[in-house]
Amino acid sequence: MGAELFRQDTGMNSVMIYAFNTAGESNAAMEDFLKEYTEFFQPACDYESKQSKAAEFESFRNMFLTMGGTLAGIIGLVGVLNFINAVLTGILARKRELAMLQAVGMTGKQMNTMLVYEGLYYTMLSAALALVLSAALGPLAGSLCSAFWFFTYRFTVLPVLMVIPLFLLLGILIPLWMYRCVNRRTIVERLREIES
Repeated sequence: MGAELFRQDTGMNSVMIYAFNTAGESNAAMEDFLKEYTEFFQPACDYESKQSKAAEFESFRNMFLTMGGTLAGIIGLVGVLNFINAVLTGILARKRELAMLQAVGMTGKQMNTMLVYEGLYYTMLSAALALVLSAALGPLAGSLCSAFWFFTYRFTVLPVLMVIPLFLLLGILIPLWMYRCVNRRTIVERLREIES
């Protein structure tokens, strides 16, 4: 590239630049040579290589992956905490109803079964809603990804399917644990406590 063409294309006045290609195994050797040369012999000089540009691009891409992963983790944690809160609030708000059911003859096993089914109902409703929202908001995510040429959007239900077993486990364990905490007192004590 001539000096005039270089000035025109880059908008720089300095034409102290040298560009060259290396092939095959000499890439790594040249990278090492240039790194050592610009660090020790000519610190005023700088170089850019295919490897340095690839590393720069990789760090740029990793920044987006880290931010996206962190955001997804926070949203997932909020979702799990919200699920736990919904189940716990449902049981605590119905302490009297649960005590009345036991007073009229509902066994502990029946109570556990009922609460587990409610937890599983929340889980399946959450999973269905997540799938519908993922499918509905997918095109929006695809259009946001088109702003960067190195991102491609692929709709996948795998993350939702991977989280469902965790929610199923929470839907079973949390109601059982909460009912065990509420059930430590006798039926009469629970009925009196709520009435007063």
